[in-house]
Amino acid sequence: HGSDAFANRRTTPDLLERYRRLFKLASRVIVKSEPMRDQLLRFGASPGQLVISPCGADSSLFYGGCPGDASPLFIAVGRFVPKKAPLLTIRAFAESCSLLPKDLARELRLVMVGDGPLLSASRSLVCELNLESQITFLGLCSPAEVAELMRTGRAFVQHSMVAPDGDSEGSPVSIVEAQLSGLPVISTRHAGIPEVVVDGETGYLVREGDVSGMAAFIALLAEDAELAAKLGHSGCIRARSSFTTRHHIDQVASVVHDA
Repeated sequence: HGSDAFANRRTTPDLLERYRRLFKLASRVIVKSEPMRDQLLRFGASPGQLVISPCGADSSLFYGGCPGDASPLFIAVGRFVPKKAPLLTIRAFAESCSLLPKDLARELRLVMVGDGPLLSASRSLVCELNLESQITFLGLCSPAEVAELMRTGRAFVQHSMVAPDGDSEGSPVSIVEAQLSGLPVISTRHAGIPEVVVDGETGYLVREGDVSGMAAFIALLAEDAELAAKLGHSGCIRARSSFTTRHHIDQVASVVHDA
């Protein structure tokens, strides 16, 4: 799913030897993205063993967003851990405020859902940047609460990147949930994200660590609700055609049947 293929603590020589023994026993190994497939090939898997199948999201729960009618509310959902880089998301949001006319900048909002070791640092950064009135932390929320929140937003933001310990994403489910909801996604060219988000068609992708690039796209969608609606609609169609929970279940069932 992510850390089990990339984090340094999971890829020690002893554990890599266990992986190689596992590959001799397994008929198939299901991975989440092309980069993860490439990683397991480096570990000793054979190409024919590996099946790419993102987890997908529940299309019966995530639907109904109207970014063209929404206020400039940006949403981030995920654990507060280094590979999600919440501090960079906050910094990008702060920079976007400086790119907008003052009246629109005051309307801009960011809601962050989740918990984790970087939550305290994130709260401190928001205070340091004097953005307490514009950035809200909701803590842990149920899937239904997240789905309802996404029906109120302009866009979804997530600055995923390789963590200092090597940890990386697989294919983030929250990004699929956002696209099923009809939201455009602003994220990074990291792990399996480019396989889900088509840059310029269903959202925008920047290189890892490019805070200014992310800020520019936040400002763009804050100003252009019509563009947000267009990107979100394209993302919803694509997610429904390829990235639902049903797609994943059918793929796994096919793997089990064929094995």
